[in-house]
Amino acid sequence: MAEEEGAGILKLTCIDAKLTRDTEMLGSMSPYITIAFNGNKYKTKIHDNGGKEPVWGDEFTLEVTNYSEELIIRCWDKDLTTSDAVGFAKIKLSALIFNNGVDDWFDIMYENKGAGSVHITTEFEPEGGDKFEQMQEMLTAQNEKLAEEKAEAEAKVAELEEHKNKIQAELAEQEEKAKAEKEALDAQLAEAESAGD
Repeated sequence: MAEEEGAGILKLTCIDAKLTRDTEMLGSMSPYITIAFNGNKYKTKIHDNGGKEPVWGDEFTLEVTNYSEELIIRCWDKDLTTSDAVGFAKIKLSALIFNNGVDDWFDIMYENKGAGSVHITTEFEPEGGDKFEQMQEMLTAQNEKLAEEKAEAEAKVAELEEHKNKIQAELAEQEEKAKAEKEALDAQLAEAESAGD
């Protein structure tokens, strides 16, 4: 484990963004944010047609063990079937826990060019602090919810996989049946032709 003085809980809120990069030729973007930290991924709600000035207000609770750790914030535009990257930023935790919390704008980049900035507020409670237990409860509740969502998503994938296998088996059976019918017809045709000779 890293230096003990870095231990604590960070509450991070994605407030809004001012984006300069637009991935839509027609219509408005529907942006959302993902945060990758310590092997976990967190996601804000999608602001439908939020365009270049989306608003979220989503809160996330992160367990901190070392000030020098980084998190990666990515902004995406949700399309019908996929998501287009708008921009991303790597942020050191030390920049988020300064003075036990910040209220700041963080620049995001796309292919080494500015893509806008994301407004983030944070509140940091060191281990043993007054609000630490309360924030730890929030962290536990959030992690339980994430685990439930992950289990639901995995169950859905398994269900879709099962459905796909069933359809493939049915198609294979139909192909086998069609092949057998064709062979029978070919045999009948050959027999009819030989009878006519």
